[in-house]
Amino acid sequence: MPPYQRILAIINPAAGQFKSEKIYRIVDQFFKQHGLDADIKETEQAGDALKWTRAARAEGYDLVTVAGGDGTIREACEGLMRSRSQIPLAQVPTGTGNVTARALRIPTDARKALDLIVKGKVQRFDVGYLPDHDRYFTFVAGAGYDARLIHDTTRELKKTLGFFAYVASGAKHFFKLRPVKVTLEIDNQIRHLKAHTVMAINIGSIANLQWAFAPNIDPHDGKLNIVVMSSRSWLGSFIVLFKIITKRYYGFSALEHMEGRRIRVEAEPPLPIQIDGEALDTTPFLVEVIPNALPIVVPIDYQ
Repeated sequence: MPPYQRILAIINPAAGQFKSEKIYRIVDQFFKQHGLDADIKETEQAGDALKWTRAARAEGYDLVTVAGGDGTIREACEGLMRSRSQIPLAQVPTGTGNVTARALRIPTDARKALDLIVKGKVQRFDVGYLPDHDRYFTFVAGAGYDARLIHDTTRELKKTLGFFAYVASGAKHFFKLRPVKVTLEIDNQIRHLKAHTVMAINIGSIANLQWAFAPNIDPHDGKLNIVVMSSRSWLGSFIVLFKIITKRYYGFSALEHMEGRRIRVEAEPPLPIQIDGEALDTTPFLVEVIPNALPIVVPIDYQ
């Protein structure tokens, strides 16, 4: 008996640098080979994935598969969260960064990612929520440097340069980092400080690179990790980056780590914000965690 009775498969043909015809063919062949009943839909505009996943339970689907980048994945997660459907989500990472998929050790090869539908398992994950914006995220919500990078990385640039579009945008702002006045409230505890970047992280690690934004990140513990960066020069910013890459998270005042269930960030002047690679507006923003909210298909050896 097939593991799923009816599958909604969403493809974003504009994601990444792959040819949409090839992705469609791979997805279609996989479901036919495994005798799975799947309806394949291709997005035409922003919001399609959200609309379709929100209606998935009412239309009788018991699995959602998404072939796209982080933005399409985030939309699908949001639709599933809004419907409270409890339908598992399977990812086929075809975008530029694919950070959520990489964090969960989901292969970037489309065929291998699809294989998880029959060979993987379903694991429940915490989800972040911005009540003032009514938006959900799985990976990270950030204000400052990361958001400026996202705001400046256009779809055209990503099509041309791929992942290096983020590198180019990041380098552009790396030497312009300046701390601003920030009010940070974590679980009703208030701090006043100066920072150029504040991130509320739910997953935030790249398993296959053994790299993480912060220590002890666990997307199953009902908490978010908070990273605050306050370097005042390009050299200080380089040290922050070096410490994150080498996992030397402590002992440097320009890099702080905290955790909490409810985080509010205000800044003067305001900082741009982003969630899972999608640019929003500017601070203030409020983030809450919803424990064990979303079932996701992951490799069988995921822990």
